[in-house]
Amino acid sequence: MKRAALLLLLLAGVSLASGGTVRLRLPGGWVQGYVEGDVLVFKGIPYAHARRWEAPRRVDAWSGVLDARAYGPICPQRGSITLRLGRWLGSYVPEADEDCLNLNVWVPAADPPAGGWPVMVFVHGGSFTGGSGAEPIYDGAALARRGVVVVTINYRLGPFGFLALPALAEEDPHGSTGNYGLLDQIAAFEWVRRQIGGFGGDPQNVTAFGESAGAMALCTLLASPLARGAFDRAVLESGGCSFVYEREEAYAHARRFSEQVGCALDDLACWRGLGVDELTALVPFETDFEKVPFKPVVDGYVLSEPPERALAAGRTAPVPLFVGTTKDEYRLDVTAPGDPAKSTWAGVEALMRAKEGPRADEVIARYRERFGGDALAAYYAYMGERILICPTYRAGRWQAARAPVWTYRFAYASPYWPRLGSMHGMELPFVFDTRAVWPFWGLFLSAGELERTEPLARAVQDAWARFAYGEVPRAGRVPAPEIGSGWWLELALPWGWAPDDSERRCALWEPMAVH
Repeated sequence: MKRAALLLLLLAGVSLASGGTVRLRLPGGWVQGYVEGDVLVFKGIPYAHARRWEAPRRVDAWSGVLDARAYGPICPQRGSITLRLGRWLGSYVPEADEDCLNLNVWVPAADPPAGGWPVMVFVHGGSFTGGSGAEPIYDGAALARRGVVVVTINYRLGPFGFLALPALAEEDPHGSTGNYGLLDQIAAFEWVRRQIGGFGGDPQNVTAFGESAGAMALCTLLASPLARGAFDRAVLESGGCSFVYEREEAYAHARRFSEQVGCALDDLACWRGLGVDELTALVPFETDFEKVPFKPVVDGYVLSEPPERALAAGRTAPVPLFVGTTKDEYRLDVTAPGDPAKSTWAGVEALMRAKEGPRADEVIARYRERFGGDALAAYYAYMGERILICPTYRAGRWQAARAPVWTYRFAYASPYWPRLGSMHGMELPFVFDTRAVWPFWGLFLSAGELERTEPLARAVQDAWARFAYGEVPRAGRVPAPEIGSGWWLELALPWGWAPDDSERRCALWEPMAVH
């Protein structure tokens, strides 16, 4: 671990000037990246190879010098509006390919401390159907300047990552199906443990952090026997352990999907003969995460039981957590204000009755008591608490019996888009300090707002990086309280402790937690 960054750069025949190339020797071979100011950047490094509906095939070594100066292909997905507009506006995102299991690394261009830099591995969100580690909003340079090695990864998505078929289970040596995306993530963490020392990172100090489906995946991995030892601590941003499918539920979604694609459930030749575009075009776009047909599966191999059951029973890995959500998670649903099904009590009550069944009257009464005549606010709170807020804090409370858990709530809201509040994902441009990157720049819109929010960006990055160093997360001088203390770290302008009312608001959902 006595890597001297400057010496290696000189041996490679480059300088520290931005744009220069740099070569490092990893356990698997040489890799060539480039210099970006005081950060070294390596992109598109294969950590495994993907074949359709098979476990990833790990990459241990390569010959020659691996060129890692450009992002690798992203995993196939239905193009979101954000993705399409981003390409139109010039934000670079690579094309998709099924062999998409690559990762990106940002390293401080300085000598690492004794033992190496802490490592932070980010798992992106996107409802298990979209996203990639190559999105400009996840650029790790600013976070690396906090003295950590940052890694972003791709993992298989949608039907490529989470389709469960009985015929696939029959041909798998472990009887597994539907968790190819989780197996990819496990393979990425294993690659980091094996190779990250060559970048000056500490392979014994790996912090996972993920947002939305990325946080849900990490929470789920806490319960997987295959993921024991994958990471040493984790930040769960707006995602708990509650959304996985039992095997028969996953098979039911597969039956409906098979009708769309025109392949019988047991005709694997038909399934494997389908074009990438044919499959991705049929993936539904859902704002209601519960309806997404592709999620992790309790398959008896990757997952032997629902993760929340494992959490409640104390059978998860004893990994310290830093957990939190945004204040107004579901305000991301920008269609709601003009939709009577979401903005009137008649519509909201119908929605609750459809979802809650016999307990609908109790749920309706609770939200009417809280919000009176404001049906739209009730809809936002109901959906956000049920799907994102309560599962996240519930996971933290249960994990606290096994390991230290600290808690936050992100509450900044853009003055230019007050209707959005502190919506789902609002913390991301602060975690990565990509506030001026599409689409986040639309939230700030002026140099004045960027300047005003700069202290909050520093505070958020400070908290995440300190946690990676094994310390109590701390925003500036303000430490995050432990979960269950009655307080959380409120990340806003200004930031500080605020009363944590999540247990009171989420008591309604506790009886539904363990199935």
